[in-house]
Amino acid sequence: MARKVDVDNRIPLRHYYRIADNLIRQASIYREEKNIIDLYIILLRFSSLLSETIPLHRDYQSLLPKQRVFYRRKLFDVIEELERLKADFDHQVDELNKASRAQLNGPEKTSNDSTISSTEYPSIKQSISSNLDIKQLHPASRNASHSSWKDYNKATQVALPKNLQIGKQYQKMSLSLPLPKEETLSRHSFLGPNGLHGQWQGPSAGIKVHYPSRGDLISTEDLGLNQTGQPGHVPTKNDDSGGASSTMESVLSLDDGRWLQPAENSCSLSNVERREDSFELKNIWQPSPPSVLAQVQQEFLPISPSKVADPRPGPAKSLLEGMSASSSYKHLHIPVKMMDDFLRLAQANTAKNLETCGVLAGSLENRVFHITTLIVPKQESTSDSCQTMNEEELFEVQDKLSLFQIGWIHTHPSQSCFMSSVDLHTHYSYQVMLPEAIAIVMAPTDTSRQHGIFHLSDPEGLSLIRNCQQRGFHPHEEPADGSPIYEHCSHVFFNPNLKFEIVDLR
Repeated sequence: MARKVDVDNRIPLRHYYRIADNLIRQASIYREEKNIIDLYIILLRFSSLLSETIPLHRDYQSLLPKQRVFYRRKLFDVIEELERLKADFDHQVDELNKASRAQLNGPEKTSNDSTISSTEYPSIKQSISSNLDIKQLHPASRNASHSSWKDYNKATQVALPKNLQIGKQYQKMSLSLPLPKEETLSRHSFLGPNGLHGQWQGPSAGIKVHYPSRGDLISTEDLGLNQTGQPGHVPTKNDDSGGASSTMESVLSLDDGRWLQPAENSCSLSNVERREDSFELKNIWQPSPPSVLAQVQQEFLPISPSKVADPRPGPAKSLLEGMSASSSYKHLHIPVKMMDDFLRLAQANTAKNLETCGVLAGSLENRVFHITTLIVPKQESTSDSCQTMNEEELFEVQDKLSLFQIGWIHTHPSQSCFMSSVDLHTHYSYQVMLPEAIAIVMAPTDTSRQHGIFHLSDPEGLSLIRNCQQRGFHPHEEPADGSPIYEHCSHVFFNPNLKFEIVDLR
């Protein structure tokens, strides 16, 4: 439950230190509320971040030396506090486990059970999982019909006590939500509309790339080109020209080794003669720069169309799956009117087919996150992307108001409600900073569904995006277990009594 964070060098080092600041802030709240269990877990998370994650960052030794010293001292203080809290933490966890067993198995079975160690907390989740079929808890594929999900819901209703059937209505709503439009999905897929049906067609043979020929500017005799190519490079032939060298061969065989020789020996006799003729004409001849040997390599291997991940969101996890020790989330409350107010604020950009984005910030109280502030930063937008600017100004507002960065919201002015590959990479940095972070997509022109609340699946989606090095719009390979990369949130609730404010920095 301490959630070890794997280092990602694409995320600046200062962001990891901001994660550390947020953990200390959460710890102070739990300390005031005398919440020993959450305090202990959050301090473990802090110590893991400072000792197992940040030192592995490539900029750790060269950047931010003052922060490195400060947080190292803070780490020692946290470890001492963990030592002091350990006895109380173990005692409270044991009490919770006993109460959970008594609730599930009855008091007659509890007396014969041995005490469960703190590493098994919470045992209530393991006991429930053991009473259900594994196939029901983990569907084999995402393409299961709605009827199978109905059977799964019935099974969970029988096995779950009444006090654990929380949020089931939200789950049913998320399962019945319509899917994104096909034209929107194809717009962000390199497979195109045909690829959505598993019939991907490669590039047309009539489309060719023509490279400029240096022979049009300087004769090959003056350059002394090595037409046979360098060792290790096999020149290609153009079948259409009857064995003549292709333009690609001329690019790959420009290295004749002359620039590795002394400068006085690199000029050919023809160049010297040409230079003398130039002086007679009272013109200054400028020698051409040395050629550069180019080696063309493919950066990323193509993904088989059958293995491309479905760009549509997965259903919200059921209560059992969402309560696993490694992926449990605290509840998050959203003001009811916030999304409508954001749409009105973005109306001008939406009319111009431009995206608008904002940052969701809030507070933590009684183990529940509350979104209390919508921050609209300076930004650059296109029809399918939005980039925030002046990040320091955004952080200054959050620090001044002591707010947690809980997620982000953005519009799809002319598309349906889903998360593109760019959106997934953007949300990755939010969810690394706070596991409960959410991404809200507003699609005002989508008649079937105008908003969606998503997050990356944990750990499959987080791991896949962390290991993906591509940029821009691109496909992702489906996780090995067939799970979705991102899904509807099951820990989010609308709160009609929650007030919020808007800070527009544009």
